[in-house]
Amino acid sequence: MASRKKTTLGVVHVTATPPGWDRGVAGIRAIHKAQGWSDIGYNEIINPDGRAEIGRGKMAIGAHVAGFNSISYGLSLVGGINRDGKPDFSTISAAQLATLERRMRELTRDFPDIKWCGHRDLSPDKNGNGIIEPFEHMKACPTFDVIPWAAARGLPTADIKGTWKIVALAPNSAPVFEGPDSRTAYLQRLLTRAGYVIGPIDGIVGKKTRAATQAFQLASGLPETGALDAATVAALRNLFEASAAA
Repeated sequence: MASRKKTTLGVVHVTATPPGWDRGVAGIRAIHKAQGWSDIGYNEIINPDGRAEIGRGKMAIGAHVAGFNSISYGLSLVGGINRDGKPDFSTISAAQLATLERRMRELTRDFPDIKWCGHRDLSPDKNGNGIIEPFEHMKACPTFDVIPWAAARGLPTADIKGTWKIVALAPNSAPVFEGPDSRTAYLQRLLTRAGYVIGPIDGIVGKKTRAATQAFQLASGLPETGALDAATVAALRNLFEASAAA
């Protein structure tokens, strides 16, 4: 099996196995081989009890993130989806997170050039603005923002710009991402993906955005206010985000 010549990237994943699944490396290997792979894709996994277990091998070129396997170490947390099959960070245990931090520190010592990120941070920048935004995530994996999480712990992070800060629209609502007009621009992109014409995606709720919002509300059985209110935002986000793979 081929070995990496350098390790400049550490990528955190989740296995997208449901709560209660606890079959270790042997189980993940069986899943991956059933998909036609030669071996388990990850270099290492962290089991629900916090136990780390080597997968494909410390120096092996893994099969965990297309385009980056030859330079990256793949470290995966077992879990990541709930019983409904949807991405869910709460499926990751405190023991796993403690081990994750420890292993990231150890691997940083072993590979001095390594920089850490999450799988979804390596999604393509579809709109070319230099920021990997939620609507661009190819997968939800690993269900949390690794870069600010690692940076807060003094770990080296990949030079990838993302939208990290979150704000809730209303009590008990799903979070949205905050920045200069980024919330509105993100919702405009969702309207565009739903097939509504809004003009430029500029973060400004103008006449065309209000008209598109009203049309979406009509199609969704919502009050036709033209406002991006909590119910409308929830309907838009559920349409596109609930199906994102872990």
